[in-house]
Amino acid sequence: MHNADSTSPPATSFTVNVCNSDAPFLEATLRHMIPALNYPFSERLVAYDPGRQEGKYAQRIQGDQDTIEAILQRLLNDKVIDRVDVIPWTDDEQQHILRTYFGSDEIDLKDFSGAPIYQYLYALDRCQGDYVFHADSDMLFHRSGTDAWIAEGIALMQHEPRVIVTCPRAGPPQARNWLEKLTGRSFEPTPREKWRLVDFTSTRYFLMDMAKFRSCLPLAQVKAGEPLENSLTHTFKLRGFEQWNLTTLDHWTIHPWRHDENYVGYLDDLIWAVENGVYPFKRSGHRWDMRTEGEHINEWLAVLRKHGRTLG
Repeated sequence: MHNADSTSPPATSFTVNVCNSDAPFLEATLRHMIPALNYPFSERLVAYDPGRQEGKYAQRIQGDQDTIEAILQRLLNDKVIDRVDVIPWTDDEQQHILRTYFGSDEIDLKDFSGAPIYQYLYALDRCQGDYVFHADSDMLFHRSGTDAWIAEGIALMQHEPRVIVTCPRAGPPQARNWLEKLTGRSFEPTPREKWRLVDFTSTRYFLMDMAKFRSCLPLAQVKAGEPLENSLTHTFKLRGFEQWNLTTLDHWTIHPWRHDENYVGYLDDLIWAVENGVYPFKRSGHRWDMRTEGEHINEWLAVLRKHGRTLG
């Protein structure tokens, strides 16, 4: 779908996948996410799967459909989102989606760990934009100033024929070695380029050029039952496409490692920290993961208190 007015932004869809286990954090996260992205999406969609989670996802706290539906209705009433699509599990719809994107319906609906394949593709299929921004329902985004990285990402994809996906930086700075841990300072050199090539496309979040994506189809799998992100990464490389990520600290994103009691209990404070660029430089885990389980929450609580945040 194309805009008639060439001066207006390209039609860009926002889509997020939701399931019942998202209930403890969904509303706060979505109310954070849309303003943090600060982009005039042509549509803001939720793809809701009311089924029970499987595999490793079955270990999460299982919410209930009534709670999720009440949350989504409030978000609709407040115009945070525009539409909710309930993911259908009919054989006809499954076969249609798998044939459209893989060229075959002999594809597992979920990967070996229980992560979505069909649900993600169904959500993409419902989008009408020339570009689609997808995020998992637990992603947190930092933005400095009023600029939207999505506008820059679209401009890059329009200028670079081989770039199919763009993303913000994965996580804020983190102490990488003993010297940085000792001094509490980063010695990471300032990147010479604003964007850099990355070698993996995650389904946690991405901004995608849909015309280029359609030109990639059908998607190719290396192994049956592999995660969708593996298939996307493999197919893009096979077709000569690339993902580029921002290198600057104006925009970054972080993902909760666990949706544990600490994370849910301090969620408002943790969202405040991300929005205000507050983070522990010396912290556990990967740069792009927010560790809150057990004693790891103390890394975040200490820096929140240091910045005057009163914790409950």
